[in-house]
Amino acid sequence: MDLYQVLGVHPNATVEQIKAAYRRKALQYHPDKNDSPAAAELFKQCTEAYGVLSDPPRRTRFDREQRGVSRLAREMIQDLLGGRRRRRHDGRDLRYTLQVSFEEAALGAERRICFPVIEECTACGGVGAAPGGTRPCPMCEGRGEAHEKIGPLSLPYPCGRCGGQGIAIAKGCDVCGGIGSREQLHEYSVRLHAGVKDGEVKVVRGEGEPGRGGAAAGDLHIVVRVTPHALLSADGVDLRLRAPLSVALAALGGELEVPTLEGRARMKIPAGTPSGRVFRLAGKGLPHGATRGDLLVEVEVEVPVMLGERERQLLDQLERALTDEQLPRRGAFRVALAPSDAGERR
Repeated sequence: MDLYQVLGVHPNATVEQIKAAYRRKALQYHPDKNDSPAAAELFKQCTEAYGVLSDPPRRTRFDREQRGVSRLAREMIQDLLGGRRRRRHDGRDLRYTLQVSFEEAALGAERRICFPVIEECTACGGVGAAPGGTRPCPMCEGRGEAHEKIGPLSLPYPCGRCGGQGIAIAKGCDVCGGIGSREQLHEYSVRLHAGVKDGEVKVVRGEGEPGRGGAAAGDLHIVVRVTPHALLSADGVDLRLRAPLSVALAALGGELEVPTLEGRARMKIPAGTPSGRVFRLAGKGLPHGATRGDLLVEVEVEVPVMLGERERQLLDQLERALTDEQLPRRGAFRVALAPSDAGERR
């Protein structure tokens, strides 16, 4: 879990910025202020993140584990060689889960999404302090770094109190509340290709969190989740559907209304249609280049249940009236059964 992202601060945030961010998040998600089911878990995560990041030794250990001592040292050396006190940080990648319908995934769609992005406060330039409201960090004395002895080398790494900025905030910025960043809602138009699969990830370069100090922005990772269709299922480029037929419709024939990707369609049912017969609706399946698959409809004759007395009488009359010629499968079964019956009688 990225503890900085939980609180909505950058990895070089000072302890004062971390405290200000936690206060804001705590007010937003505290169970006394927010009764949504997710608020309690978010409040717990924010408290955990604050407990680690507000404690310089624990924060230093977390940074080492997350980013590695060598990378931290390399960043500090690059900062010193470049003569910069303020460190560059690439923007973090963002993840957005996009829920789409079965039809949208099959045919393709364009969706407008809205997601929060942590941006640098323009009033204080991301420092988090009012004009003249900073002082040297008391832990690193303004150097922005500490050192760790590894073998014969003494490697620098960011100060666990000021995040490498070398400052402490005496008076916070009135606009961002001392955090140095603000949460803004961004919009983006997502175009999904026809046939996008559940779990597919679309990466949009540069649409993630903005970088700091002139660094590159992160990417936006859009995870597609497809809502299954209640009746249709994919089989390669074809679609499959099991449709119930009443006894009367199967016997007499008629029309059956079935779902398609574009809406409903009416399908002709010949008289005497047996259960299990598959009908093919050409071009009603999934797009495949310039062509489309088919919709395969398997019909299943439904036996009526919960019959009243009148329905029982009518079905009994029908059963007595039907001949083996009208029920050829029953007739063939009786013929095949007849020798066995004769043998048993002997």
